[in-house]
Amino acid sequence: MKRAMLAAVGLLSLSVFVLAAAAAGGTTRYVSPSGVDNPTCSKNSPCKHVQQAVDVASAGDTISLAKGSYVEQVSIAKDLTLTGAGSGASTISAPTTVLVPDSHGFLNIVEINSGASVQMSRLAVAGPGPGTCNSIDRGISVIDGASLAITRAAVSDIRDNAPSNDCNNGFGVGAGTQIRGSQLTPDPEVGHLTIDHTTVTGYQRAAIFVINDGSTGQIDHNTVKGTPCSVCAGPGGIGVFFGGSATIDHNTISGNECNDSDYGCGPDPFNDAQSWGVLMIGAASSTVVSHNSLNTNDGGIYTDTGVTIDHNDVASRYVGIATDYGNAAQVDHNSTTGGIYGILESGGTGTFSHNSASGSSGADLWWDGTGTPSFSHNSCGTASPSTAIWACH
Repeated sequence: MKRAMLAAVGLLSLSVFVLAAAAAGGTTRYVSPSGVDNPTCSKNSPCKHVQQAVDVASAGDTISLAKGSYVEQVSIAKDLTLTGAGSGASTISAPTTVLVPDSHGFLNIVEINSGASVQMSRLAVAGPGPGTCNSIDRGISVIDGASLAITRAAVSDIRDNAPSNDCNNGFGVGAGTQIRGSQLTPDPEVGHLTIDHTTVTGYQRAAIFVINDGSTGQIDHNTVKGTPCSVCAGPGGIGVFFGGSATIDHNTISGNECNDSDYGCGPDPFNDAQSWGVLMIGAASSTVVSHNSLNTNDGGIYTDTGVTIDHNDVASRYVGIATDYGNAAQVDHNSTTGGIYGILESGGTGTFSHNSASGSSGADLWWDGTGTPSFSHNSCGTASPSTAIWACH
């Protein structure tokens, strides 16, 4: 698991947060691919570009996107509601030539900033970026104290326009600090994200993540599906990092594989790098991962802090649940099947109870013998140091 930080670098780049709804009674602005930009964006005279409607709107207005594709970048700095004709019908797409960087140098399709509270529904945001490396950062970026509630939407192909690469960019939806490997200096930010009933696919590095002290996420009832590649260091699913806090529940997360041997990808959790369905490094202890279904990921759930992990069903290629040095996690009522290790505990002080692990080629339950974790009422076929220590029945 010492290579998990490398996997995190590949990914990077709740207390429950109640989003302030856009003020009622605002004007509806209309956008259509056949429209013409004008000062009103009215129903009878729709604008052509989403950004034009954002610019002319007042706080509390609604922007209605007709069916079609809108090839542009959108920056939102006021409280608005954006609604489309359906997640497969109204799409904000990345420009095909070059993306214009924001004030910090990052390349996002949609950016919400300046403390704005935005709601989005029944629309899609789609890549890919126009270049073969570092041509797109995020599909949707929530920074500068802003808040986004997005539902019944789709975010797809947030990646470079190349079949595979090891470039550290391409994130579906991110709240908080913007990172792109060593290409740009990290941009410390806080963002708040509520995302539900949304499909995130085709991402290059990560689907959804919350990062930095004060950033929050409510991530539930989403479908997150990675696209494995042979020459890449990702992708990864949902991440919570460096003081961020999130509730992650009732999601289906699959297909996150690290297959590039040059990057150090491999099955050994102690020496190789893996891609994780849910990866938490430095996450706030208020973070909860509950009632998720995770399958065909290298690893299911990883943490190094005192988060809560409960009632998840995990079937991974290599590791079901890993709790690393210094953690104080509460891990209970989870089920893991297959892989090399079901639950892997190293050097923590957490509690492990009422978990079921089976079918692992190495050990269903494994502890390195360091730290002071507690075990009770677990079910397993094999365990290290012993089934008795893990209180398997």
